[in-house]
Amino acid sequence: MPARDRDLRVGWFVLLLGIVIIWASANLPMRGEFIESPGIFPGLMGLLLVIFAVILIVRSVIHGGRVRFVQWGSSVIPFLTSQEHRPVLLGILLPAVYLFVGFPLIGFYPSSALFMALMFYFFVKKWRRWGMFLPIAVGLTVLLYLIFNVLFMLQIK
Repeated sequence: MPARDRDLRVGWFVLLLGIVIIWASANLPMRGEFIESPGIFPGLMGLLLVIFAVILIVRSVIHGGRVRFVQWGSSVIPFLTSQEHRPVLLGILLPAVYLFVGFPLIGFYPSSALFMALMFYFFVKKWRRWGMFLPIAVGLTVLLYLIFNVLFMLQIK
């Protein structure tokens, strides 16, 4: 598959992801002024995703990228089973599980510690030998608790 075709696919995926993020952040409850809303930062990040996706799509089309729907199905299974794409898939899957499963079921702090431990385990290879990923994840979670609950007196559930 040519690189421009792949860039076009990635551009469309990122565009849809950015639109979903903007929609989700717009549906967060407002607290006071618009600038104080908890959805302002995710909304801005979603807007940046949309802008960069449009740039990628336009650049790909200008350089000859085309959408070939026949190849989409035949390229999905090799993408999902490839060792080369495993970090990308884990980088998408782990945050999604953290946000949509861990956070609602076990709460912010336990799911954050588990999420960080898994991310360190899969992405920081040298820590895996010494088992440093778990103490560092727990330490960072304790630091999060101290900063937000004790210092700023914010209750994060």
